[in-house]
Amino acid sequence: MHTGTAYIFKRSLLNIKPSICNFFAAVKPAFFLFIPVIFLSCEAPRSNPIDPMNGINSNLASIEGTVRTLSIPYIPLKGARVIWVPGNLFLQTDEEGKFLIQNIQPDDGLLIIEKEGYLSDTIRVLWENSKKISKDVNLNKLPELDSISVYTVIINQTAPEINHQLFIIAKISDADNDIDSVQVRSDPLNIEKTMNYDVDKKSYKVNFVLSELKINDLEEITGHEFDIIVNDIFGNTFKIGSEKVSRVIKNQVNIISPANGSVADSLPELKWDRFSSGYFFNYTIEIYTNDPADAQLAARISGISKDSTYYKLNQPLPANEYFWVLWIVDEFYNRSRSKPATFVVL
Repeated sequence: MHTGTAYIFKRSLLNIKPSICNFFAAVKPAFFLFIPVIFLSCEAPRSNPIDPMNGINSNLASIEGTVRTLSIPYIPLKGARVIWVPGNLFLQTDEEGKFLIQNIQPDDGLLIIEKEGYLSDTIRVLWENSKKISKDVNLNKLPELDSISVYTVIINQTAPEINHQLFIIAKISDADNDIDSVQVRSDPLNIEKTMNYDVDKKSYKVNFVLSELKINDLEEITGHEFDIIVNDIFGNTFKIGSEKVSRVIKNQVNIISPANGSVADSLPELKWDRFSSGYFFNYTIEIYTNDPADAQLAARISGISKDSTYYKLNQPLPANEYFWVLWIVDEFYNRSRSKPATFVVL
């Protein structure tokens, strides 16, 4: 700025200053009367939910809570979906399983909690003139099917008739330990049966004979699904998986020797005819004492190659009367047993 210009600007300010002072001196009483009016006009109703001054006079409300597992110790569930209806508002729980829904109208509604792998829960919320509600939720872990085996067994015997059976074994995990019962069900076959728990193998088992399946031939069940149904102590029912019968092995292996009560060495060589099939299988040999009232298993050899036609025992048998059978076992554990052959060890 040029020196002359600066001098003129400075002189102008000096001239204005007394005028401003005179103005305030003249209007001072009116000015101070006007100040309260200004502040009173700022106290308008506050309904903006993000207004920091929106406090106890607000009509808006909030819901908070924590979502944990049903089983002890109660573990916080991160990422559970929390839905508020009305409004269709939703959010997810944090690392500690906590949630907070803010700035909502206090209209009665439903709080829905969902998480994959857990049974969802719906809570009716009644405000009853409250502005803040806390709801802690414990979700029930769904039972899981760890493994399932569905296989057929055909036992060929001299009398009375061929024995056909269906076996189903299921391993189930249940974090909350609240299983009441387990059933196997097939809607197309119109059958349902309760499974028994095997404590030693920690699995549920059931078997059907041909008459229970209401069919004439075991092959009629191939292609039909068998569902595993879990009922918990709270009355909830879950279908946790299903499986089909893969194969029915009707053919049997013909035993050559020892047979027909012949005398054998204490280390007998067991022989049979070659068996051919279009699927993978192996053999299992079982030898029993020949006591109709109380036959005892004397030896079992599994995993014998499908190309084998004989097997020599490597553990001697005590003197006794015996019978032996040969199983065909495929990769799905479907099995077919030969007719028994008898022999004697002197």
